Amino acid sequence: MIKNSYDKKFSIAHWDGCQDPNFFLESFENASEQWRNEIYDIYFGATFRYDDVVYGDVMGVNASPTHYKNLLKIQEKYGIPISLTLNAMDMPIGMIRQDVIECFLRYIKKYYDDGVRICTISHTHLMKTGALQEAFPDMDWKNTVNHGISSTQEMIDFATLGYTTVQLDRDFNRNLNELKRTKKEATRLGIKTCLLVRESCMPQCPFKAEHDHWQPGKALKETGKSYWELIPFTCSSWRTVNFSSGTQEEFDKGVANPRTGTNIMAHSRDDWDEFADNVDIFKTSGRLNQFDNNNVRKFGYYFEINRIPQKQVGYPTHLLRVDSFKEIYENNLTPFHMWLVTAGCKKHYPLVTNIDEIKEISANHFWNKDEAIDLCKTLKRCKNQCYSCHKCDDLFETGNIESIVNL
Repeated sequence: MIKNSYDKKFSIAHWDGCQDPNFFLESFENASEQWRNEIYDIYFGATFRYDDVVYGDVMGVNASPTHYKNLLKIQEKYGIPISLTLNAMDMPIGMIRQDVIECFLRYIKKYYDDGVRICTISHTHLMKTGALQEAFPDMDWKNTVNHGISSTQEMIDFATLGYTTVQLDRDFNRNLNELKRTKKEATRLGIKTCLLVRESCMPQCPFKAEHDHWQPGKALKETGKSYWELIPFTCSSWRTVNFSSGTQEEFDKGVANPRTGTNIMAHSRDDWDEFADNVDIFKTSGRLNQFDNNNVRKFGYYFEINRIPQKQVGYPTHLLRVDSFKEIYENNLTPFHMWLVTAGCKKHYPLVTNIDEIKEISANHFWNKDEAIDLCKTLKRCKNQCYSCHKCDDLFETGNIESIVNL
């Protein structure tokens, strides 16, 4: 067993969008000790404002004052770092003014004085000046996934800017050979690498730059709708396509043609180890997650299965749950990547927690079929060259799909 396949391996999102300010804290405290031991850090959003300059996070949500107070409690009690996130890609030109930079340094200092020692920042020009590194020498500086670092050379370039943890593009989930080269050079440079393992963005999405520009903006907020409600013809359209064939007995949540996303497709413990050997941190998304009193207040890992004849009941016919990733790993509960889909569960859902029962129920899952396992092995190194492959399309019996944006 690889020592670091799960311990201190996961960078998780704080639920900045959750209306109940104590839900995250209570879910965290109710989690198992092992689950907490697996967390590398918890990242949260914030926004800097000065004069006419606004610079914040790309998701358009921030941790509330109560959220932030609770995060400090977690950091103090459990020793798990919290991570400030300022990852907006629409960089105001005013951020390069000296008076704004000085004010921004004072802004960061408030968090630094509170004990925050990890910060995601998209401001590459400011990183180049060295002002941040000089003012806050103990800060671990992360770039944003949205910088789109997809090669070893790009990782080296960002490390040269002063980033001490380089967050890699989602495309590395489909390019294990390049990930290995990147890890070798990152080790030489003495920096860490981080890989976003699930977000469901299609490879090199042509809408992403505009989405990232609009998401945190005032104009979108004034519509009273989310991006996906306002613009239904991008990812919200192809994520909901039913790819199941007529012979498939199960329609399981999250089972979709892998071309609709760039999520990690690690089927078994051996597959997971290939990635875990070559990246320091696995990142999961979720800052927009919404939960309420109908949800269980406990972190863990969930695997949802719906059988078509019983779909009308309105909830999963089986919801598998384990208390830590260690249980998934040591019991080889395949398919591994499906345990990263569901963030929580309703109180009335029929939970299955016995390991033997979990294995029995999931044995015939779509991604445990031989041809699906074979596809997972291909996806680790496919580089998203879908136009010349169509192996995903063959498995899902769709015929060759020219482009996902057509769905």
